[in-house]
Amino acid sequence: MTRVSVAGGSGTGSYGEGERVFGPPQGSYDADWVAATARTADPGLPEETARELAVYAWEHLRAIGELDAPEVARRLMADHPDAGATPAAVVAKAAVDFCEAYGVDL
Repeated sequence: MTRVSVAGGSGTGSYGEGERVFGPPQGSYDADWVAATARTADPGLPEETARELAVYAWEHLRAIGELDAPEVARRLMADHPDAGATPAAVVAKAAVDFCEAYGVDL
């Protein structure tokens, strides 16, 4: 069986090939899931931009120490102004929603 590693915050997990996966391991941050959620809310958001912002959103969430989407969006805009305000806001909200839904500790 091929194992696929899952990048995450405080924990890691693995899935077997062909296993149905409905969400990442509880308590771990997954930038790919956050980016996909953001792209659902903003279909015009390029995949690479969404992924990059999702990675930076995690860094900002950990620095802030609380689930504050507006503050994460402000920090994303300050660090990545070329991404635009809407992508920053959408990714920040997706990151906060993800952390709340999957019990991710900062």
